[in-house]
Amino acid sequence: MRAKIKSGLSIIKITEEDINKQLIKQLSQLLTYSEPENFEECKKWWEQWFSDKIPGEKLTIIAKEENNIIGVTRFWKTPFCNNKWLIEGLEVIPLKRRKGVGKAIVIEGVRILRGITNEKIFVNISNKNIESKRLHEGLGFKKISSGSLNSYGEYRNHIDEYVLEV
Repeated sequence: MRAKIKSGLSIIKITEEDINKQLIKQLSQLLTYSEPENFEECKKWWEQWFSDKIPGEKLTIIAKEENNIIGVTRFWKTPFCNNKWLIEGLEVIPLKRRKGVGKAIVIEGVRILRGITNEKIFVNISNKNIESKRLHEGLGFKKISSGSLNSYGEYRNHIDEYVLEV
């Protein structure tokens, strides 16, 4: 499924057929954009994400410009947090931030999830990440707690939890 938001930019749901070494390489480069020394570790993580080594239902949405991945978010129905849907990471390369890319990725993921479930969608945001808070609040997410369990069920005092209800 592809949704154009402006010329040259596509928002794409990753399917099993899309997963290959090149995709994993591009996603790893995106997540290690500022920390290239972590590339190999990140690559292993993506391989696990697209396998059963990380349990739970998963949905991955990317933003592409031409043939380059410039943003990604993951939605995860994590078994470590009572099987609730979490937005697990939203990354956009620095040069493309504040241009609607992250917002478009989240909107597409929420749209897809709404087509398959009526469950609430949660997001955990560092209490220092003002831009992410603004983005999610602008999409209707409401803060429900200061301090929260991360996606692996570990409590983090500096994380605020938000929810988007149906």
